[in-house]
Amino acid sequence: MRSLTPVYRPRLVSLPRISDVAPRRAVERSRRDFLAWLGAGAAVAAVGAVGCTASAAEEGEEGSELLGADDALSTDVDAGGCRVTTRDALGPYYAPGAPIRTLSIAEPEEKGVPLLVEGRLLGPDCRTPLKGYTLDLWQANAAGEYSPGGADMRLRGKIVTDQLGRYSFESILPGRYSDAAGTRPAHIHVTFRSPAGNALLTSQIYFAGDPFLGEADYCTRAGACNAADEARHLRLQNAIVSRRIGKRSFFDAILPRT
Repeated sequence: MRSLTPVYRPRLVSLPRISDVAPRRAVERSRRDFLAWLGAGAAVAAVGAVGCTASAAEEGEEGSELLGADDALSTDVDAGGCRVTTRDALGPYYAPGAPIRTLSIAEPEEKGVPLLVEGRLLGPDCRTPLKGYTLDLWQANAAGEYSPGGADMRLRGKIVTDQLGRYSFESILPGRYSDAAGTRPAHIHVTFRSPAGNALLTSQIYFAGDPFLGEADYCTRAGACNAADEARHLRLQNAIVSRRIGKRSFFDAILPRT
């Protein structure tokens, strides 16, 4: 069975006003792995290549596909003003085989601020609901650590849209992670998949008000990530999530193809 190295355990930088987690010591090997991935992304952007290509990300190939410079700036809009959701880097911590979840990708004992995200998945015309499509989700825990995948699928899971293209999932607010290179904003990864399982779009969801969005994100500055798109910045509201005080937000995703 394939085993991924437990990843990137740098010091925690918590979300504004939502801090209840102590700092954690960095794991040197994981930090080197992430910086090596980031360095590869910067090299790809420097030569103008598209690292997160349709042939790789959209066919669901595994690995550390990167966002190219052209993709990072892409804001596809049709004549009617319909803007598709922009892509973002797959990153180095994707693990295949996440289970289908009915609602929560977090186990009941997972520490952190509860989070509920709801929305719709629509076709390129911004109107057609996409029934039976999948959101393949993965994220760090409150301390900025990812589960390794395989037998450990914490904070990983697939959520399927209903007949009206609606979805909802519960989790916890992910922690930021930092090292000598800088700090990444808190984020949730998602690959949108067709009913047949084909990857149609890979992106990341961020949180409005995070001071490390956009050019403050060293991964975005390097051209490997895209934390500048405000359409993917969730605006949090206070809410009760599974009988706990938490946060709620809404996000409609528009796929470039079906």
